[in-house]
Amino acid sequence: MKKQSQKEASANKREFSRVHTMLPFSSRVLSPKERPVPTAKLFGEPIYSELSTLPEIGDAHLSVWLKTINAKLDAVMRMIAVYQGGFEALPSKPVTISANGMDFMSDAGMALGAIVEVKIILFSLPPVAVQLYGQVLSAVKSENQYRVALKFMDMDDHIRNEIVRFVFEKERESLRAKRGGLD
Repeated sequence: MKKQSQKEASANKREFSRVHTMLPFSSRVLSPKERPVPTAKLFGEPIYSELSTLPEIGDAHLSVWLKTINAKLDAVMRMIAVYQGGFEALPSKPVTISANGMDFMSDAGMALGAIVEVKIILFSLPPVAVQLYGQVLSAVKSENQYRVALKFMDMDDHIRNEIVRFVFEKERESLRAKRGGLD
């Protein structure tokens, strides 16, 4: 029986699934002046949740129209929040992401322990723009770039759940694609 390497054993103990994908993405190292580390946040969520559900109206046609208008206004509000957060022109880059962290290629090396601000858009339904913070666990040079691995910090369960949902959606797409190729 083949003995499992330490790296394989630790990979099998991952708390969350991860996925390799292309995402609109940017990163920057925080300066020491930007401490303490800000909390991760979502952009584009309905700000006024009490207004997101309409009361039922007796006229069925009017009710459908009002719900349609409400959905369109929610979409416009999400887009405004995405633009205000600086997410509108992020370049797509390959990343590996899980609810605990991510890795990506960077032109610049980053010091171990440095804190990095990451902006990404998770293409789920609806798309979610997220600003995260992570601590550099490694930055390994590979040709002209560095593979940087981050562990996320100061993230609430709601944001973590959005990432988990995104990863599972991507895994499901991958399985469907593989199954489709076998049919």
